[in-house]
Amino acid sequence: MNEMTADRPSVREVSTPDEAAWPPLRQAYVAAWILAAVQMCAMLNNGVMMLLVEPVKRDLQLTDMQMSYLLGFSVVLFYAFIGIPAARLVDRYNRKWLMTWSIALWSLATGACGFAQSFWQFFAARFWIGTGESINGPLSYSLLADYFPPEKLPRGIAIYNVGMQAGVALSLLFGAFVLHILSGTPDLDVPFLGRAADWQVLFILTGVLGVPVAFLMVSVAEPRRRNSGAVSPIDDKRRGAGLRQVLAYLWRDRRLYGPMFLGLCFTSIHMMGLGVWSAAFYSRTYGWNPAQIGFYQGVLSLALAGPGLFGAIWLNDWFRKRGHADTNMRVMAIGLTAAVPFMIAAPLMPSPWMALLMFAVGPTIMLMAAPSLNTALQIITPNEMRGQMTAIYLFIVLAASQAIGPTWFAFLTQYVLGNEALLRFSIAISAAILFPATAIAYWLGLRPYRERILTMRTQGASV
Repeated sequence: MNEMTADRPSVREVSTPDEAAWPPLRQAYVAAWILAAVQMCAMLNNGVMMLLVEPVKRDLQLTDMQMSYLLGFSVVLFYAFIGIPAARLVDRYNRKWLMTWSIALWSLATGACGFAQSFWQFFAARFWIGTGESINGPLSYSLLADYFPPEKLPRGIAIYNVGMQAGVALSLLFGAFVLHILSGTPDLDVPFLGRAADWQVLFILTGVLGVPVAFLMVSVAEPRRRNSGAVSPIDDKRRGAGLRQVLAYLWRDRRLYGPMFLGLCFTSIHMMGLGVWSAAFYSRTYGWNPAQIGFYQGVLSLALAGPGLFGAIWLNDWFRKRGHADTNMRVMAIGLTAAVPFMIAAPLMPSPWMALLMFAVGPTIMLMAAPSLNTALQIITPNEMRGQMTAIYLFIVLAASQAIGPTWFAFLTQYVLGNEALLRFSIAISAAILFPATAIAYWLGLRPYRERILTMRTQGASV
């Protein structure tokens, strides 16, 4: 032991100079909460769509399959062509200003949804939402990884994830409130549109809410870029890594990255499908109207955002203090395993109240585990690759979730079960297939992740 200590500098000796340059924690936490607000805005823009499936489908005279294309494929399409290459900007240029312009773009596109008069007009507006949001995730995770040291990073990502949870909740509450107010009034006259239905007004108002969030993002300072200790194959780090280099790095370490990508891909398919069809589920199964659904789901999601945040911090700290090198993957594997029975049973409940409770508990358990996976990805990836690696990761996840998830549920309901009223059984079937597969993927990823962390520690990284 003494010989090893003499031959290799201690972790503290290697990492102290870099740790001294980290931004003050107060500044890091402020940035994390602002990024959470940005994520909340993105979820608000997309979340109101959950309440409007039935009225949009009715007014534009669409089928379930056409709605599934609007809900998923239209947003993912941008990622297929530009999203991943555009993420190289994250690794090279000022991330604060990139994020500000992204917020402005997706907010404008959200408002444009309210002016849509046909399937293709709505499809085009949803496409531009995907354009604006395509680098939101890579930007946020890249900034957080340079604001927080590795041992504190799960806390920053937990705060960011609360923005996702709260964004869904607030989108439901905001949507329910606006729909309730507009339900007793005649259609409004909107400039350039004329008579507008309640769902059109809701989209326009949601787009306007992005303006103050964009100004808030301007107040965030651009942190100095750092490396976590992951060994980079790139010689000229100032130019960043090219996409081909990132893909080669990913393929070389496929045993390490594969379980992360595959596991979240499975859960995302289900959660995206559930998200966009949940209002239809409560309506078709229990007879609730969109305002009721938005209010009850929103209140419950908002109430559980806090426990999810503190649970995520506590779980990660508990395993870390006990010396688990694989803490991040271990927490994720345990969390997803624990969520399985809740996600399968929820749509089969005999009352809407029991369904609400089960649908709240399962995602809260997942929220407690989610920061660990994103922390793991940032820690093991060299800084000059983080933006593009996160973009690839999100593309795989979003391509699966948004392009497949809504259509997957519609396919099960329309073609397998043959009855739109049986949507609840489509949700249960999906959960019974995808959640156990997710848990298996994460447990298989435990060993390669632990080996990578131990290797990084021998190289002097404080991870």
